[in-house]
Amino acid sequence: MTIEFATAAFATPGKAVPAAQAAEAAGFDILHLTDSQCLRGDVYTQMMLCGQATSSIKLATGVTNPLTRHASVTAASILSIQAECNGRAILGIGRGDSAVLHIGETPATMAVYGEYVRELKGYLAGEAVEQNGFQSRLRWLDQIEVEKVPVDMVGSGPKSLRLAGELADRVTLAVGVDLERIRWGIEQVREGAEAVHRSIEDIPIGAYVNVGVGDDDDRARASIRGSAATFAHFSASIGADFENQPDIMRRVTEKLVTDYDTSYHTQGDAPHVEHLDDEFIDWFAAVGDDEHVIERLAPLVELGLNHLYFVGPAQGLTKTVMPELRRIAAS
Repeated sequence: MTIEFATAAFATPGKAVPAAQAAEAAGFDILHLTDSQCLRGDVYTQMMLCGQATSSIKLATGVTNPLTRHASVTAASILSIQAECNGRAILGIGRGDSAVLHIGETPATMAVYGEYVRELKGYLAGEAVEQNGFQSRLRWLDQIEVEKVPVDMVGSGPKSLRLAGELADRVTLAVGVDLERIRWGIEQVREGAEAVHRSIEDIPIGAYVNVGVGDDDDRARASIRGSAATFAHFSASIGADFENQPDIMRRVTEKLVTDYDTSYHTQGDAPHVEHLDDEFIDWFAAVGDDEHVIERLAPLVELGLNHLYFVGPAQGLTKTVMPELRRIAAS
């Protein structure tokens, strides 16, 4: 069994390329770049530059959404990167968060999200997609050969994960690192896949994992408190399925529904981080010294996850944690 490890970077001009080069040198397999136009730069511009400045690391949107770009625009952008960067592109997509909230919109409904992904996959395949009676397609694809771009649907709740099981080329869970919660997420994907007669064995599944490595537990928690709040907030939208959340999660997410301030998106000094006590952080994330982080993440590797997207400071991951997790995956 092989497993891919990813790290994150902001799509900020002047900073994304050095981050990509550092991630490749450190042995990461994937770099995912934020798509949040009001908080960072343009994700596709930065992905292209990162691809030109590196040779092997894959490049993923982390993540785009169905509302800020027409499906044909998203498809043309990611296919251009795929063609120019030797087949290293991944299209990560969700319902929308900061990119959408910062233009006064709300995340896409499941109906809108599903239809968008269907149209997107049509464009990516070079097929005609009906748009107001017009047969629309990316005609320039007739002139080149380009590898298929995998659509990686990210989900936190049962509806989005079941939709991913129906449509996605790969799925990334955003439910924390708790093994039982990960198993719950996989089961949602399975139900979605089986509903359309797909085999879950054909769908690579991974997870976003908030990780803080350090000998001082308090400092490790503090280093990821802002990003952990952001990922917990994904399970805290209005109308979220709180009934399926364990008590330790629900007591945090129900507060984040009204208290999460997107002006402090990912920031550790956000007022809303006060809702994330140490018990929740220790359950939702992997924090502590090398040995403890490996102990927390090893069950996910043994479960057979295809990829882990690390969120949080990358320091400490490459010396001990990643090599040990790769060894576990290979055993």
